[in-house]
Amino acid sequence: MGFHESYSKSAVGKKWSYTSSFHYDLTPTEKLLKYSNFIFAFAIILFGISLGVIAVYIFEESQNYILFIGDKNLTGLKLLMGAGGTLVVLGALGLLTTVRLNRKLMLFYVSMTFTAIIVQGAGVGIAIEQIDTLKDDVNRTFYEMIENYADYNFEENSTVPLDYMQSTLKCCGLYSGYGDWNATSKLAIEWIKLHSIDTPDSCCIEGKIKIRCGFGQAKPLENEEDRVVYKKGCINTFYQWIDGKVSSVTIITIANLVCQLTSATFLFLLRQSMHIITF
Repeated sequence: MGFHESYSKSAVGKKWSYTSSFHYDLTPTEKLLKYSNFIFAFAIILFGISLGVIAVYIFEESQNYILFIGDKNLTGLKLLMGAGGTLVVLGALGLLTTVRLNRKLMLFYVSMTFTAIIVQGAGVGIAIEQIDTLKDDVNRTFYEMIENYADYNFEENSTVPLDYMQSTLKCCGLYSGYGDWNATSKLAIEWIKLHSIDTPDSCCIEGKIKIRCGFGQAKPLENEEDRVVYKKGCINTFYQWIDGKVSSVTIITIANLVCQLTSATFLFLLRQSMHIITF
């Protein structure tokens, strides 16, 4: 630590002025805390950008499934975009604080970081609850679609939503694949009245789609190589899509929380170690 004082003569009025400055020399441990925080603060910015990009990507992809998801279930993605932007600002504040080493600014950054950690923790809890609600809504919507499939008294275009789902998700039926379309499943009430051993053509594997390609595909076949429809149910396929996106966001969120906690701890320890405000 060094102390410097100087006198200078003003050009106006020929008055002498007194200036003084303090300079704090960081110890090796303090330097380690400072430069390590550069890394963690920069990582927070990267995680914030990553969350924002993933949220936008999922939001755009979700538009393909808006019939099943519903607009209300996309609110969480919009909040995730906002969280990504907030983390970028927080990381930038961390970098500024590390450069300035102002004790008041350091205290403000630590407080904001711990507040952000608490808010993110609460957000994770809300997100888990919303995901469960989303799955319940999707399950109910899919069940109504297959139950009323081909019931033109119920809706003129009653086959369109489920056909779109099966072709887009590359799946067939709801739970057990093509078996959901035969008479024993009793799911497709209207469909089995005329097609007890058939599946809709939208179940057919990409590249093998043609008129009546689903004929006889809902029954057991002697040679499974003759099966030209998807074997996976759409409910599980859609759940896998949701779980895959959730896993990506969860990994980034956990890594980000570790960086935030470490960054705030390092700056707090550095602040406690310093005795003089440095500008």
